[in-house]
Amino acid sequence: MNRAETRRPAARRWATVTTVLTTATLALAGCTTGNASAPEGGASTDTINTTFNADPTTFSPAQGRNADDYMAGRLLFDTLVRRGTDNSIVPNLASSWEVTPTRGVFTIGENGTCSDGTRVTPTVVADSLKNFASPDTNSNFRELVFGPGRTTITADDQAGTVTIDVTEPWADMLQGLSMTATGIVCPDGLADPEGLKAGTAEGAFSGPYALAEKQSGVKYAFKLREDYASWPQYEPAIAGVPAATINASVNANSSAVANELLTGTRDIAIIRGKDMSRFDGQKGFTAEKFPIGSLFALFNEREGSPSTDADLRRSVARVVDRNAFVQAATGGQGEPYYSFAHPSVPCAVTDASAVLPQDLAAAAETLNGEKIKFLGTQVFGPNGAANTYVSEAMRQAGADVDLRNVDLATWSTDSQKPEKWDMTLMGAINAGGTMYGALSVLIGPSTESGGLNWTGNENPELEALVAEAMAEEDEATRCGIYREIQKVVVEDAHAVPLGSLVAQTTARDGFAVSVFNGQRDESTMRITK
Repeated sequence: MNRAETRRPAARRWATVTTVLTTATLALAGCTTGNASAPEGGASTDTINTTFNADPTTFSPAQGRNADDYMAGRLLFDTLVRRGTDNSIVPNLASSWEVTPTRGVFTIGENGTCSDGTRVTPTVVADSLKNFASPDTNSNFRELVFGPGRTTITADDQAGTVTIDVTEPWADMLQGLSMTATGIVCPDGLADPEGLKAGTAEGAFSGPYALAEKQSGVKYAFKLREDYASWPQYEPAIAGVPAATINASVNANSSAVANELLTGTRDIAIIRGKDMSRFDGQKGFTAEKFPIGSLFALFNEREGSPSTDADLRRSVARVVDRNAFVQAATGGQGEPYYSFAHPSVPCAVTDASAVLPQDLAAAAETLNGEKIKFLGTQVFGPNGAANTYVSEAMRQAGADVDLRNVDLATWSTDSQKPEKWDMTLMGAINAGGTMYGALSVLIGPSTESGGLNWTGNENPELEALVAEAMAEEDEATRCGIYREIQKVVVEDAHAVPLGSLVAQTTARDGFAVSVFNGQRDESTMRITK
């Protein structure tokens, strides 16, 4: 037996669990493609050329903080399970499991290996998860996966199982264990934390690829492992074969990336903004839009701010035309949202009737003459057009709005100073795809107290409902609780859901990548002809 216990820190850290958006032929003998199907006649190449938006900040999955960290993590590290179509949970390193809100027992499959040949045993899995759960690792995602209580992780190599016990019920555990942050780090990586972060711990990787080359600001190369045999069991099977080599160039310029796709220099890439429309009806390409974040208005509910008044917050909600907002924020590429969680999150409300309707006359009764400090970042629409739209709508209702449309660095600093703002627009990645992940900026300890809550209002009513949901084993009943939570958030206007930020995964003919539940999975990049 191998046993360890971890405790949560005294207060939840402010972090990027809900992250502010800034910007996602098997020719080797003996390799296996898992549940992939090969093109007839063999693949035309063994290489996929793709892009990173920026250099990964770390190759340690537990400490990943941005989209490029997550992209690299999916190639380099396996997880116990994965989320497939319609939020189904499918096997990866775990072949089966039994999970309740307080315990998970995972049977570890026989096919998992590390990049140095070490077999992925229950002890290897448990040691990695203990590292992820340890306060010393400082992972932003620990609470999303295991909840706020104590976590005990036990390995039994003879039985082939890993058991995870939590002291506070946490129904999100199974889905949380599909997150990139829980990627299984092999013993070589745990023994060399700095090498793991730098990508130089050669035996650290449990996933299908190993890092073969890195040139900061230029490119990263990933090589398919010849001994890899633990492909996630997606249904239906992923068509095509994995590339023997994946080259990821670093390029944040969406127009330049689109040009590279059109000229054949890149095979698969994420396109953002107006360049997405360049592939509308374009022969020789497939394109799929997916949400990279949710946009919603968020309020400073600390004493001294006018946003402590629920009627004022409701009035802000009533000035907004969501279609006009989406046009300003995304050039019409996004969609209106009716929950702070995007529609692919289990239990998310998708009905327009769930939000407060636009009513400028009613809004004016409260907003007229009110002085409101609006802190906005310029990344939402050209020169912060989304912020400009909302502030002008509020002014039409008589509000005296002091809009500061600032760069992201200034916004990140000033948003942590409560005296600087009464409201802001939040663009958030919900990396775990859970309702709690979306809700975490609205409940619990404030950011200045080490928590995740930007509003400063701990919202004990919502925390109690979350605890009730996490203890509930029946999915339908749990969704009912989460619908009540969304109702409270909208009716009291703790957040005003507005719309989606979108990107587009674009591939040349002969190449493909899968998007599940609104999230792209880089490990599914395939050569299809």
